[in-house]
Amino acid sequence: MKFLYPAFLFALLTVAIPILIHLFSFRRYKTVWFSNVNYLKNIRKESQKKSQLRQLLMLLARVLAIVSLVFVFSQPYLPSDNQQSRQPEQVVAVYIDNSFSMNALSSQGQLLEVARNKAVEIAGVYPSTTRFQLITNDLDPRHRHLFNKDQFIRQVSEVKGSARSIPLSQVYNRTAGNLSEQGERIGKTLYLLSDFQQQTVDLGEFRADSSLFTYLLPLRPEKVSNLYIDSCWMETPAHKLGQEEVLNVRIVNRSDEGYQKLPLKFFLNDSLKALANFDIGPQKEEVVQLKYLNFSAGNQSGYAEISDYPFTHDNTWFLSYTVQPFLKALALYSGTAPRENQGLPYLRALFAGDDYVQFDEMALENLPVSKLAAYHAIFLLNSNSFSTGLINELVKTAQNGSSVIFFPEFDGDPENYNQLLSRMGANPVSGIDPAKLPISGIEWKHPVFAEAFSSRDDDISLPEVDGHFTFARHIQVTETPLLWFRSGHKALSTQPVGDGNFVVFSFPLSAKTESFARNVLFVPTIYSLVLNSLPQQKSSWMIGRESWATLPKSPEISSTDPLTVTHAETGRQFMPEVLFSEGNMLRVNLSEYFDQAGHYRVEAGEKVLPPISMNYDRAESDLRYWDTNALQTEIEKHNLKKVSLISAGDRSFSALFDEIRNGKKLWKWFLVSALLFLLAEALIARLLK
Repeated sequence: MKFLYPAFLFALLTVAIPILIHLFSFRRYKTVWFSNVNYLKNIRKESQKKSQLRQLLMLLARVLAIVSLVFVFSQPYLPSDNQQSRQPEQVVAVYIDNSFSMNALSSQGQLLEVARNKAVEIAGVYPSTTRFQLITNDLDPRHRHLFNKDQFIRQVSEVKGSARSIPLSQVYNRTAGNLSEQGERIGKTLYLLSDFQQQTVDLGEFRADSSLFTYLLPLRPEKVSNLYIDSCWMETPAHKLGQEEVLNVRIVNRSDEGYQKLPLKFFLNDSLKALANFDIGPQKEEVVQLKYLNFSAGNQSGYAEISDYPFTHDNTWFLSYTVQPFLKALALYSGTAPRENQGLPYLRALFAGDDYVQFDEMALENLPVSKLAAYHAIFLLNSNSFSTGLINELVKTAQNGSSVIFFPEFDGDPENYNQLLSRMGANPVSGIDPAKLPISGIEWKHPVFAEAFSSRDDDISLPEVDGHFTFARHIQVTETPLLWFRSGHKALSTQPVGDGNFVVFSFPLSAKTESFARNVLFVPTIYSLVLNSLPQQKSSWMIGRESWATLPKSPEISSTDPLTVTHAETGRQFMPEVLFSEGNMLRVNLSEYFDQAGHYRVEAGEKVLPPISMNYDRAESDLRYWDTNALQTEIEKHNLKKVSLISAGDRSFSALFDEIRNGKKLWKWFLVSALLFLLAEALIARLLK
C-alpha cells in the first residue's frame, strides 16, 4: 500500500491526545453529605474492572477513528502492476466479441451494443496520441492496421454481429504477435470485451507475453435459455430414387425448463416433406427421426426447422444432396479369353431393359481409362491380369466414389491379382480350394442385403459353388464379409476405398459357377451392389469450421469453365477459389464468401452442380458462461501474471482506468471505517454504563 500524500501521516501524532486524556483524568470529586445511608441503596454499583474495560474500548475506538481520518487525507492506494500505462506512447487493442451470443440482453441493453459503447469509453480515457487496434471475430484484414482515436471510434460503430466463433486464445496470440512489432518502449494493452462463453474461453492456450497487459471485461446477460438444432445427418449418405430417407435431427435444450409436443418440420424443395413432435427435458438432448421417400431425381435442397426465441440463428439446419436419375455400370472383360469364361450373358440378362441402370461392356484391350470416372460400378470379369496403369486408374476411381467389383479367374495370375488387392488394401490370394461347397451365411444387416430383402429368410435356397479362391486372414483390413462358405472362407466381401468400395468375389462368374448365376440370390446381390455404388455425399458444411467443400465434377466440365456461386435467398453472386482434383472431384474454398447460412447454387458455365448448404456454428448456441470466480481461478491456474479480471458492472470506464493506471484507491474504505469507529465509541459510552 502506498500514499499519494504521505506528509499527512505526521498527523498520526494526534493519537497522543486521547491517550493523555485517558491517563490523566481531570475529573474533580465533590463531597456529598448524606443524612441517611439508606440513599446509597439506590446507587447502581459498578466494579472497577468494568469501568476500566469501557474506558479502554472507548480509547481504542477514538485512536482508530483518528488513524482512519489521517489515512483518508493521505490518500492510500494499492499500486498497479501495469507501469506501461504511464508510457508516453501507447498502443491499445480492443477485442469486441461480435458473435451471435452477444445478441443476448442485459440490464444495459444488447451485449454487443454495450461492448461497442465500452470500447468507445476506453478510447475516450486515453490521450489523443494513443494508437488503437480493433479485433472482432471476423478477423478483418483492415483491422490489422493501427488507428487514431477518431478512426478507431468510427470502426467500432461499424461492428456488426458475425456468424464466426473463435477461441479467445486466437485473439490473444494474434494480437500479441502483431503488437510485438511495435518495440519494447511502447506501452501495450489489450482489452477483451466478451460474454466469455465456456466454449470459447481457453486461457491455457495463451502464449504469455510479458510486455502485453491484458484485461478481461465480462459482459453478463440476463438469464437466458436456448432451444436449438445442434446437427442433422442422413442415415444413408448415398441417395437413390425411391429410397426411404431417414433424417436424424439432434435438438439441444439449454434451459431449466422442459418442453412437450414441440413441432419439428422438414422442408424439401420448399415443400413440407415430414413433420414430427418431440418432448425434451431441461438441459437435455434428443435425436428426432424424420422419414420420407425420394420421389424425384436431381439436386435436392431442404431444411429442418423448430421455433425458439430470442436466438433464431440456430433454429434452422440447411442440407442438400443429389438423387441420381440413373446409374452407370461397366463390365470389363478380356477380349482374348474364352467366351464361356466371360460371364457377360448373366449381367446382360440382369440389366436388359433397365431404365435406372445403364449397362455398358468393354474389352480391356479397347478401354480408354479416362472414361472410368463416369461409371458408378465397374465389374472386372474373369481377366487373367491387369496392367499397372489400369490398376492405378481403378484405385483412383474407387477413391472418388465408385465401386469396383472383382471376379477372379482360376487361370489368372495370382501375383497380378495380389497387386490389385494390395493397392485396394484387401487381403491377398493364398490359394484355391477346388471343393464344391455351399454358401452357408449371409450378412443380413449390411445395406446390400438389408435393402434387397424386406425381411430375413433363413430358409432361402443358397447355391453351391464349384471351387473358390482362399485369402490370407492374418492381415488386418476393414473388409466386411457378405457371403461365406461352411468352411469359414469368404465368398463375397466389401471394404471401403476412399469414398468408394472394393467388392471381391472368391469365384469367377462363368459357366463353371453357373449355379450362383442361376440362383435366386444372384439378382438381388448384383443389383444391390450396383445400387449401393453411389458415392457418399456430405449434406452440409459449417461456417468458420470447414475450409473446403468437395463436390463431384461432371466429366463435361473443364477447369476453364467459370464457376459461379449464388446465395439462393439473397441472390448474392461470387466466384470462389476452386481446385480440380484427380478423378471427377472439385474442391470449393469456403473461407471467404460463405458467411451466411442457407443454400448456395453452384454453376460451371451452363452446367448445374450439386448445391452447397451452409450452417452457422453451433458453438454460439451453448449459452453457458464463465463466472468471475471461475475466470479468476483459470488466470491463477495458468499463471497468467499480466492478465487481470475487471468486474465492470455499471461503473464508467474512466473510474476503471484510474484503477488500472494508478492502482486501487482505498481512502473511501478508511472514511467508512472512521465513521464506524466513532459510532462504536458512542455506543460503548451509551450502552456500557
